[in-house]
Amino acid sequence: MKIYLIRHGDAEHGSLSKSDFERELTPSGIEKLKYAAAGWKQFIKPFDFIATSPLKRAIQTTNIIAEAYGLSDKIIIENRLACGSRTEDIINIANSIDADRIAFVGHEPDLSAHIANLVSGGNANFEFRKGMIARIEFGGKVRFSRGVLQFLIPCEVFLK
Repeated sequence: MKIYLIRHGDAEHGSLSKSDFERELTPSGIEKLKYAAAGWKQFIKPFDFIATSPLKRAIQTTNIIAEAYGLSDKIIIENRLACGSRTEDIINIANSIDADRIAFVGHEPDLSAHIANLVSGGNANFEFRKGMIARIEFGGKVRFSRGVLQFLIPCEVFLK
């Protein structure tokens, strides 16, 4: 199984007038993600499903990816992927879905911790910037420290 971890794109700064849940992608964040998703399509096969945090910026990110891949009917909004998600939740979700390629759209610092837990039992540090994608491959089911990090790519690589 291959899982892809994707951090949402550049989003509005927090403010008193808008809750963290409602923060949206910036126009620049949207543009960067569109370029990135188009670039991903050149070497990443379509995901079987995209599971996303329920926060607005993550859903917007997911919709951009789904549009690029034609996967609008393969989106799962998952409350367990909100800020503060646990690696156990990623594992449980991945292993409960009959699929070979699942993308998870979420937040920091959660995604860095998930990579570390999935490939090294938590003994590694990663910088997971906005709009980045990581692929972790497993020989079977998703399990702690059994994955192999295949790549970690910033969205800026695909900007024109």
